[in-house]
Amino acid sequence: MNLASNPSYSFLAMNSNDFDNSSGEEEFHEDALNNEEYDLLYELLPKVREEMEQYNSSVDELSMKEALYYNYFELEPALEELRKKFPKKKESQGKISKLALLAKKRVASNNPNKSETNVSIAVSNEDTTGNLSEKLSVKPKLSKLAMLASNREHKSLSDLKVEKECESPAKALLVRKPNTSGLNLRKRAVELRSHRQKKLEQKPSVDHSNTDVPVEKEGVPDEIVLKSQHDTNEGNVSVSFHCEEDRSLLLQAPQGTISVFLFNDSKPAEQYFRFVNKRRKLASELFHAYTNRFPNLAKARSNFSSPSPDDKVLEAQKQAFEKDMNNLAISEKPKEKKKKIVTETKPFKKIDLAKELASNPIFKKSSKSFVIIGHVDAGKSTLMGRILYDLGTVDAKTVNKLVREAEKSGKGSFALAWIMDQTSEERSRGVTIDICATSFETPTTRFTAIDAPGHKDFVPQLIGGVSQADIALLVVDAINGEFEAGFVMDGQTKEHTLIVKNLGIEKLCVAVNKMDKENWSEERYLEIKEQLMQFLTGEEVGFAAENISFVPISGLAGINVVKNDGSVPELSWYKGPTLIDYLEAVNVAGHSSSAFDDLSNAEFNLAINDIESISNTEFRVKGKISSGIIQAGNTVCAQPSEDYLLVQSVLLNGQNVDVAVSGQIVQLTFKASQLKNTNVEALSIGDLLVSANSSVRAVKSFHANVNMFNMSKPLLVGTPFVLFRNNASVAARISKIEKINGSKKKKMHLVAKQSAEVIIQVLDERALPIAKFNNNKSLGRVVIRREGSTIGAGVVTDF
Repeated sequence: MNLASNPSYSFLAMNSNDFDNSSGEEEFHEDALNNEEYDLLYELLPKVREEMEQYNSSVDELSMKEALYYNYFELEPALEELRKKFPKKKESQGKISKLALLAKKRVASNNPNKSETNVSIAVSNEDTTGNLSEKLSVKPKLSKLAMLASNREHKSLSDLKVEKECESPAKALLVRKPNTSGLNLRKRAVELRSHRQKKLEQKPSVDHSNTDVPVEKEGVPDEIVLKSQHDTNEGNVSVSFHCEEDRSLLLQAPQGTISVFLFNDSKPAEQYFRFVNKRRKLASELFHAYTNRFPNLAKARSNFSSPSPDDKVLEAQKQAFEKDMNNLAISEKPKEKKKKIVTETKPFKKIDLAKELASNPIFKKSSKSFVIIGHVDAGKSTLMGRILYDLGTVDAKTVNKLVREAEKSGKGSFALAWIMDQTSEERSRGVTIDICATSFETPTTRFTAIDAPGHKDFVPQLIGGVSQADIALLVVDAINGEFEAGFVMDGQTKEHTLIVKNLGIEKLCVAVNKMDKENWSEERYLEIKEQLMQFLTGEEVGFAAENISFVPISGLAGINVVKNDGSVPELSWYKGPTLIDYLEAVNVAGHSSSAFDDLSNAEFNLAINDIESISNTEFRVKGKISSGIIQAGNTVCAQPSEDYLLVQSVLLNGQNVDVAVSGQIVQLTFKASQLKNTNVEALSIGDLLVSANSSVRAVKSFHANVNMFNMSKPLLVGTPFVLFRNNASVAARISKIEKINGSKKKKMHLVAKQSAEVIIQVLDERALPIAKFNNNKSLGRVVIRREGSTIGAGVVTDF
């Protein structure tokens, strides 16, 4: 049984910490006792109390407990110590009666272990002084715990072969040892065996009852005879012990030392300290469990003192990571994504462009498109109905039918407007809700007219119509009070003109409608013209005066719209052209014959205005070509989806053509299988169809020069707004103000009538396809709207 490893017998072990206190003893604390020690204490305490009552009644209970504790709960050593500490009081002992003697004999006979000797020790003295015999004092039967500790002590001391007589029995007494824990029993025995063999001749008085014996694992019981010599008056007796050794602790390094209080004077203690220090040094240098048997220990120690290969790899990775982190920087300008280079396909039919444009009847007439803008109820749809009726695009039968339907609804004057407003909602409300495009021809020109809504709630639809037009036709109501309501009193006249100018329309015709209601007053006409010219040529809008024309008309009566026969004498003061004459004569940039020379070299760009599924395998898109030419067989790229599509056919005014040029509104047919997911929904209104290797990019942020209009509150950096590019609209915000023109201080907001260089960030998941203004005047313009009002516009300078 290995007592040192058993927590229940931890009081038998000692370590070097025992020398920390000045007395060398561990103080007695009853609360620190384990369960077995506590049971032993209170099992033996009544017996000690009973014995000491007869010997010396003045002994206190704490002294009894301490005596038991420091003597490892052995009854007789504890009593012996108490008797020495508390001498017996001299009292006259009375004569014992025969009855008491009889009771005493009975107690002795019932407890023979207390009165008889069960052990004897044979001691021989070989000193020159002669042989002395000493009879040990009779001891009672020990407890199992004490007997085991005593057996171990006698085992270790049996090898010492004591040859010299002790000088005094008093010196054989050990100073009591404190209760310690964690001491290796084998270490104490090994150290004592070597030390006592040398020093026993000087101080041989050792109490063998408290000496530990090394434990061997599953050893064969050996009989050990201890020979010693004590100065006593009793005879020689011999004792045999049977012990088992446990060798499981042989490979464990020494953990503690033998207490110095095994010796009873200072000289052996000093010698013992020198011995322990030497043994500790030897143990630390020589004792290495398992590894001390290898000859390459020094080499292994050297190898492990340097970094391992894994450590070197980790260190190299760490240094590389730190280097990359030091070089890491945030660039304000993101790296431009490399555009996939696609080989352009050749047209299905090879043609001579110059000859085609000159000989084809389709191109003999110039193509123009105009958008009708103005305040609500200014008469825009009625004017369009009159133009279509007078030019014969709509027959009289259709008009008469519309007149009857309008009169039945109590809106007889809306009959011509219903030519354009064909939905039930538009007719019931009397306002245009969505843009309506229609085509008509004159002897010299092919027109596409776009009727845009005038209500402020439908400005986004208006912007979509403006993006397809070359000319803006502004219709104003000449009736006194109505013009002021649409122009001065927060009407849509100003906002509409701001939008068309900032979306790239340079030509503006102002149709002063309902002049018949003012009896064709020239004074009223000139009054309206003066106010509008002052606004349109001002800094906020910026039209050139030579690009603005005024025409007095009556859309309902049809006077001075298509023709002016002089039947109205009140209009004799006007000597200018009719409205249609002006539209036929106005020159539009990019539509002159000299501009066709550069068409083949220009990039093809088309803003999608409508998407139509023809079948499960084909679809068609409609839009205005802003630059370049297109032929069946050409490959185009859809932005931002980056789908490359092969043009199957080109339609102009519903007819298949071999080629279409800039300024024309066309329809292009494609195969759905060429889309990435074969789903037409991948395309949206506002997306672009561009040349395969176009400079147009789909971006999430870009640089722009913006001009702010009149607005009630400033535009802060980070404030979201709606951004329009032609007919595409996305949520966006200004992420940074780089420079405010005319101001040296950097600010975090823009106010009315300021111009600045900013960075605009797109907030939608889809990127916005856009071009630089220098490359494409139409696709490089943007308009900013917030809370239902147009507050600014700008041009794209960089991506």
